[in-house]
Amino acid sequence: MSQSGGVAQAAKKKGQELVKALLDLLILALLLAGAGFGGYFWGLHERLAPIQEVPPGTANALQPSAVAATPAPVKTVTEPTKTNASAAPPAKVSKTKYWITSSGEEYIGYSITAKINGNAVDSFFGPGKNVDITRYVTPGDNSLTFEAKALGEQYNKHDGDASSVLTLQLVKGPHVQEDFKPSDVLVTYKRNAAEKEDFNDSEHFTAK
Repeated sequence: MSQSGGVAQAAKKKGQELVKALLDLLILALLLAGAGFGGYFWGLHERLAPIQEVPPGTANALQPSAVAATPAPVKTVTEPTKTNASAAPPAKVSKTKYWITSSGEEYIGYSITAKINGNAVDSFFGPGKNVDITRYVTPGDNSLTFEAKALGEQYNKHDGDASSVLTLQLVKGPHVQEDFKPSDVLVTYKRNAAEKEDFNDSEHFTAK
């Protein structure tokens, strides 16, 4: 081997050792930096959240007197709402029922529409119908209107017979029923098969 070749090999080996030393130094620096950052974050955590109950003599520990002086959380107690005993009692609901019932003959040539205080409740063509109108009745004076519409001969099986009558009655009582006393009737309205004209008649009654 020539002298120049030996020198080159020695220089190459020395360079490899230098690179290895630099790598070891870099790894050591990284380890030291990681340890330093870990210690910093641990110290920051301890500073933000100190431990209150530790053995005596521990650094940065709170004294028992300081812990005892910490005020306890205040509980808010909400009292139940008191009902005003002087408030007016609810209005009494009337137990009296009011209804319109029909009786007599059918097909007398009329359709009779009943209205209570301007509210149309139903139309009547024949007997056997009971309509509860209690919700339309108010205390005091009430108006009951009957609008009788002539339908023509095709709806009149008793043409010209004045004795064929359709009767509507306003009745009051504890409940709607077909059997009632004559004294429970407040208003009576009649139309017969001999009549040919339209009628619009009103009656008044008093409710308690």
